[in-house]
Parts: sequence; C-alpha cells; structure tokens
Amino acid sequence: MASNDLFVNAGYWFTHTNTQFPASKIDANLFTHLFCAHAGLNSQTYELSISDSQKLLIHEFSKTVKQNNPELKTLLSIGGDDAKAERFAAMAASFFHRAAFVRTTIAKAREGNFDGLDLQWLYPSSVEDMANFETLIIECHNAIIRETTKSSLPKLILVATVFYSPHMENITYPTQVMIRTLDWVNVIAYDIFTPASSSNETGPSSAFFNPRRRDLCGSFGIKIWIEVGLHSKMMVFGIPFHGWAWKLNSSENHQVFSAAHGAAQGEDISMEGLIEYRNVKKFIAEKDANNVALDQRFAIAYTYSDSTWIAYEDEETIKLKISSVKMDLELLGYFASNIAADDENLSLANTASDQWRKKT
Repeated sequence: MASNDLFVNAGYWFTHTNTQFPASKIDANLFTHLFCAHAGLNSQTYELSISDSQKLLIHEFSKTVKQNNPELKTLLSIGGDDAKAERFAAMAASFFHRAAFVRTTIAKAREGNFDGLDLQWLYPSSVEDMANFETLIIECHNAIIRETTKSSLPKLILVATVFYSPHMENITYPTQVMIRTLDWVNVIAYDIFTPASSSNETGPSSAFFNPRRRDLCGSFGIKIWIEVGLHSKMMVFGIPFHGWAWKLNSSENHQVFSAAHGAAQGEDISMEGLIEYRNVKKFIAEKDANNVALDQRFAIAYTYSDSTWIAYEDEETIKLKISSVKMDLELLGYFASNIAADDENLSLANTASDQWRKKT
C-alpha cells in the first residue's frame, strides 16, 4: 500500500506516439510517475513481449524522461493490442505461464531501469478469470519481494489498472488481496459511454456525476470501491486526454443523451469515434463549433457542429475533477492517458498538475 506522504500525478506515454510526441518532449516536471505503454505477451510462451520497433524506445524511456526530473518514477505497462483480455486470461490460467510472465516482466523492468510495473488486464470477464487475477497479483508481489531481497535494489512498484467499479456483471475484484499485494490501483473512470456502448444516443463519456444513471459515473465507482474496503489512498483516478464523437440524428437536438446513430465520421476521428484533445480544439476552431466548456451535471465538456457531437475533457472539467478527487474523495492522485493527445501547450497536463499542487 502507498505510504501516507506519497501522491501520484501520473501520465501514460504510448510508444506508437513517438513520431508525433517523442519521450524527449515530455515535460517530466509535470509528473511524479510516468507509465511507458505497452509491452505485450507472447501468445505461445506468455513471456513478456516487446516488438522490435519498441525495444529501443522502451529501453531508453526511463533514462530519457529522468534527465529533467531525477525524482520521477517510471513504470512499464503491460497491456494494449498484444496483451488483450483474452491473452491475459490464458496466461493467468496456467501456473507455468504465470511463472514465465512474472520472471520475464521483472527482468525487463530491471533492464530498462523502470521503478515499477503496471498490469493492464482490461478486464477479467468471469469468476475464473478473477480468481486467476488474484493468483497473478499474489505471485507478482511475492516474486518482487524475493527479487528485491536478492538484488538489494529498491522494490519495484506494483500497480493494477482496473474498472471504474469493483463490480462487473456477476464478478467482483478481490479487494483484500489487492490491498496486501498492490501499491495502488489505476481506476479507469472514463470511456463509460462510447459510440459502441451507447450507439443510439450521445453520452457523457467520462462522467464524474450522472443524475440520470448515478451508477454510471466515476464518483459513484470510487465510492463503491471504498465501500468494499479499498482505501482512498490506494486509488489513482483516470482522466482521458481524448473524447468520443457521435453522429446526431438531428443537428437541432444536441444535448447529452440526444438521439444518435453510432460514431461520427470525419478528419481526426477514428472509426470507433475516438478523437484526441488536440484535435477537439482543432474541430472547434475550424468548424466554429458550439462549445459547452463545463456541463456541471456530468463534469464533462461537449462540442457540436452539424451532425457531429463530441464529449471530452478540457481545462475546466479537469479542475473540477482534480479538486474533487483530492479534497472530497481524498484519493492518492490522478493519471492522464495518453499525454501525447494534449495540445501543443500541454494545457491539460499543466492544468491537472497545477490544480493538484494548488494550496488549499
């Protein structure tokens, strides 16, 4: 469990953003922790897998970002396209596969001079999966303790990235084991509504509040985590630097929960409807789009032009959320994903850091 004097202001950097936003461009002084994403899992051996194109980027990441902030902690994140839920499940179901994963993960973290590990199993989907998740974090924890004793190096930080609520369908995370084995959890309190999950109407994708469905929002999930026994100082709250774009049925109806039909199409919008913050700003400027900088009901921003409607985070929503998770919910900190999606002035990262460190 995290120490009482620690706080976490973290960000995720993805290796595939290197051309646009190399690690050398990161303002490391805005963060206490940086996650390098993602290493994957070999589909045959279940050892940690890093592609040839990633090897140098991952190996040099810690050295690069610590040049301007030697106090910064770096963590290697295992997840992404080469470690999707099905592959994590197959690995965790076998003692031998888990052993191979744990051994190679710790070794790669040490090779790259990382300070910790982040397990991004998104998400266990059955009772058996969750039992295997529990076994996996126990074995990771125990292996880290043994390696620390043997090497005399500082203990690797162990983090798991989890759903916004401890409950998913008919399964529940093993809270008490998580308390004993993990330093903290990263709570993905976003992508609660997307054009895939809410195709018929727009949604407050990263809702912090939700008067219509109070169970579908970040603050509700955090409170349920606390109710099941996870201390607030073991939780780090996720803030997305991306939004989601829907195609409105009618340009005349453009509120949250207006009728829509799936993802919008357009420049800088993915097939699924994802759009990065820097491109949201571009959309607003080029389309002279209507913009609601803060909808207090949900603590989101949204913008619209013609039939395109986008929910996203901006400086005002981040101020509100950071203030609430720090002062009201008393969480350990926040993480941003992904930091390359910020604008050229790093407006979101600066706002989050300033708000957290603000004197009260």
